Amino acid sequence: MTLLPKQTVVSIDGGFVLRLGDLVGAPIVGCAQIGPLIKPCTTVLAPLPGTFAPTVLVGGLPVHLQTFTALTDGVPPGAVFVVSPGQELVQA
Repeated sequence: MTLLPKQTVVSIDGGFVLRLGDLVGAPIVGCAQIGPLIKPCTTVLAPLPGTFAPTVLVGGLPVHLQTFTALTDGVPPGAVFVVSPGQELVQA
């Protein structure tokens, strides 16, 4: 999945910062959940607590961390997590 930030003001290492809410409703292509009585995941629902920085804000919203994990709309719910954040360190 390619993550697309909704803000285009603050960037780190050439990529715009993802904020809380940017990924809710993002489409998921190629969900691995298949089988009888299983609904494949198609969208990101909500990030789990601890996956965004409540004290680092961009445009008034917390930024997502490298530990970003969220639930999907699949049945049973699946998980989305970051494989490569594109940058390793942010200092404020």
